[in-house]
Parts: sequence; structure tokens; C-alpha cells
Amino acid sequence: MLKEFTAGEIFFVVDGRKGDKTPKLQIKDGYANELLKAMSLSHFEGDKFIIDDGRDFFEDALRSNNSQAFFKGVLYGGVKLQFPDEDYPNYCLQIFFSDMAFCEMIVKALANMDITAKVYERKSINILQSRNSNDIADILALAGAVDSVLELNNIIAKREIDNEFNRQSNLYMANLKKAVDGAQKYLHAIEYLQESGALERVDEKLQKVARARVEYDDASMQELADKLGMSKTSLSRYLNKLLTMAEERKNGRK
Repeated sequence: MLKEFTAGEIFFVVDGRKGDKTPKLQIKDGYANELLKAMSLSHFEGDKFIIDDGRDFFEDALRSNNSQAFFKGVLYGGVKLQFPDEDYPNYCLQIFFSDMAFCEMIVKALANMDITAKVYERKSINILQSRNSNDIADILALAGAVDSVLELNNIIAKREIDNEFNRQSNLYMANLKKAVDGAQKYLHAIEYLQESGALERVDEKLQKVARARVEYDDASMQELADKLGMSKTSLSRYLNKLLTMAEERKNGRK
């Protein structure tokens, strides 16, 4: 995009001094001022220094549907992008600006495209920030960062699968704990009735249920009912009767 304004007189330069290997743009002096002027940035007109913030150039780019190159430049000029990993659990895109008004203008332009971003100040730097994965993907797409969008979508898909697995696993464990806790209260009651000799004096049906509960101590109520050939409701009634008998004996009522 810059070469359109500089007749090709623009280069990537890596200085290398003091270990600095950051690529930089080098523009021949004869084209630098015209480029700044064309992009509505601060420039010279003769000996007069014109202060501008680039908003007119951006608005023209939006009106002409030619904003992709501009957004690409915004991202490349100062962006920090973090995807979830072992060290950082969230999504975060930050773009850094020196001018608050310009930063707010970008946020407003994004809002007009249904992309939500916030802006805040940190010391002398103004930061546009988004922590929503879909909004981040849209911003990257605006700048033509296709590979990054694909990578982000893969991460989103994997996290959704992992989250669903975790939800199902947690649900299973919760149900298992509920089943185990429920079985334990009956097992304690049956043990008490056995030790006190009361279990020997109940009818054969109750004794059969008690023996099955002890033998299949990790079975769910439905599994135990199936083994006994009765309904879950009937099983629950028998077990609760055993539980009541144990509680009454503990309270001195026989």
C-alpha cells in the first residue's frame, strides 16, 4: 500500500545494532513528507508544520471500502494478541495508540460493524482491547489475517469440545457421588440392623433387598432394581423401610 505513494522507494531495514533485529521501514526523504500528507498525518507544507491525526485518511478508507490495508497497518503497527494456552486462559487482543481520539475513532468504526472493543489509558499509551473471541476473529479478518483467524477458530472449537467434555465429566461425577452417598446411608442402616439382629426378624423380601444392596454396593438404584426384578419405586420403598427401622432402633423405639 505504501509503495503506491512512494513509487517503490520504500524498503524493509533490519539495523542489527545492539541486538535490535526489529524490521523497520525506510522511505527516501523525497517521498516521506508526501506520504505523510497523503495519509493525513502530521507533515510539512513548505516551512509550515501541519498537525494531523490520520482520521481523514481512515474515514476515506472506510467510505471507499478500502479499509483492509488500513486495519492491517493498525495491527502490524502495534498489536498484542494472546490465545488461550497453559499459561494464559483467556483471549485478548490489544492495539496500542499514542492518540486517544484516534483510538476512540477506531472503536466507533468497529462498533458500526457490530464488533465490540473497549479503550483505556495506561500511563501514556491508549489501548484498544477485546477479550471476546468472536470480536477478535472479526478484527483479524478485517485486516486480512486469514491464518490467524483459522488458528483462532481451531482454538475456539477445541475449547468448546474440551468444555463440553468437562461439563459431561462433572455431571457424571456429581451423579456418581449422589449415587454413592445414597447407597452409603442404606448400607449403614443395613449394617446396624445386622449387628443388632433385627434384620433376621424382617420378612424375606426385605432381607433379599438388604443382601442385594450390600452385594452390589456400587450399583445405581435402577441397576439394583433391574437385578432384583422390581421397579425402582418398589426398591426405594423397601430401602427406606430399612432406613426407618434402623433410625427407630437407634432412637430407642423397636
